[in-house]
Amino acid sequence: MITPPIEIDTAVAFVSVNGPIYPSFVPITDSDGNDIAGVRLPDVTVPLATYTGWALRRGAQANDGCEAAGQYIPFAKTQAERTASGDPRPSVAERYPSFAAYQSAVHRAIDGLVKDRLMLCEDAGDALTRLNQAGLSAGVPAPRGKGEVKTETPLCHNDKRL
Repeated sequence: MITPPIEIDTAVAFVSVNGPIYPSFVPITDSDGNDIAGVRLPDVTVPLATYTGWALRRGAQANDGCEAAGQYIPFAKTQAERTASGDPRPSVAERYPSFAAYQSAVHRAIDGLVKDRLMLCEDAGDALTRLNQAGLSAGVPAPRGKGEVKTETPLCHNDKRL
């Protein structure tokens, strides 16, 4: 079967063979490419990557139904890696010069969600453990000396419900 050429009338966004073009809308993002709107989870507030809830694709894989699967686009570990790849986003090392700096930012992000009643203290410890490991895996410097990796955030430390 011979397929007729596709004609696109951009004035009315209509493809003569298939019907109207389905518009794709994506949220406004910050300088890292992470969504600005909505509840900003600690992964987005203290990022190690760009996280999207969408993945517009082109080429052979376009229209395969995976547009809403999202993407995880990690930051380079060092400034040298970032420069070599041409990535405009700051590297993990540029963002978090020490594990203490990273962990402090994670604590603030989790405590903010607990304070706003968007996260339970029962879930904060698991989130903190997961983010500590994610940070180390992504290139955040390991704690120095006897630097203890904290497993509770300040707001949940004295929570008697635990």
